[in-house]
Amino acid sequence: MPSKPSSSSYAEMVAEAEAAVQSVKDPELRRVAFEKILESLLGGGSTSSPKKTSKKTSKKTAKKAATKSAPRGKGPKARLLELIDDGFFDEQRTLTDVKSELADRGFHIPVTSLSNPLMRLTRDKKLRRQKQSTGGKGAKVTYAYSNW
Repeated sequence: MPSKPSSSSYAEMVAEAEAAVQSVKDPELRRVAFEKILESLLGGGSTSSPKKTSKKTSKKTAKKAATKSAPRGKGPKARLLELIDDGFFDEQRTLTDVKSELADRGFHIPVTSLSNPLMRLTRDKKLRRQKQSTGGKGAKVTYAYSNW
């Protein structure tokens, strides 16, 4: 069982961990990396060339933390699910309506990347798809999506 570090060695470890993460730009990632590095310094007990070890550890830890803390599922389907939750599909909406609403919210997703997720949500019975024709013979057929 490792002995409790003295306050001066603890301060040195904190300073070493801070130095290891100072180049990380993202504050959340920096915080997570700092915690992991400090934890390894406190628990490891190895003092041979700690700076080299902490720099290597900080890069690896930063990469792991970035992949773990990065929001998953923020693709087109997740954005469409957010629209469903917000009640956007309470009225019938065309693909163009969906694209412009997402653009208004800051997500510029091409129409070609929205059609497949909309079809999947239709198959999963989260949305309903209905034909809309714009006129007589030879008129363009469009589809409108609404809540199931």
